[in-house]
Amino acid sequence: MAELTGDYRKFMDKNYLGAWDVPDDGDLILTIDKAARDDVKNERGTERKLTIHFVEDYKPMILNATNSKAISEACGSTKVETWAGQRIAIYTQKVTAFGGTTDALRIRPFKPKEDKAFCDNCGSLIEPHEGYSVNKIVTMSRAKYKQCIFRMETRPHN
Repeated sequence: MAELTGDYRKFMDKNYLGAWDVPDDGDLILTIDKAARDDVKNERGTERKLTIHFVEDYKPMILNATNSKAISEACGSTKVETWAGQRIAIYTQKVTAFGGTTDALRIRPFKPKEDKAFCDNCGSLIEPHEGYSVNKIVTMSRAKYKQCIFRMETRPHN
């Protein structure tokens, strides 16, 4: 049996993305599949909330005004129907809320920098996969195989 590691909240039955889902070593880069209004259960009952769902296999994220504004800045539009297909960078920030300090999800108000990498063996483009950026895939591969098998180029995401 594999040993569990990481924040205990990752292992709870949570329906929506939380700060514990963001990697400790950087932003979580995801692609928006759609915006929706979901019925969200909380201590006050059930409320309809604006959410975004992702192409990658991640839980949806409940949006507040701060994160909605950041997405609109990153995507260049306040219209939620234009957000599909846009990549965003999610990070955590300490905030004072609910009577204490907690980690909150935040979205960077600009498009994430994307790295392009090509396999040195076959020349194929390496793509982001399941929330891992190209840079993270390259770093993990270098650590595993102890050699550089990629050629990197950095570009802003379009």
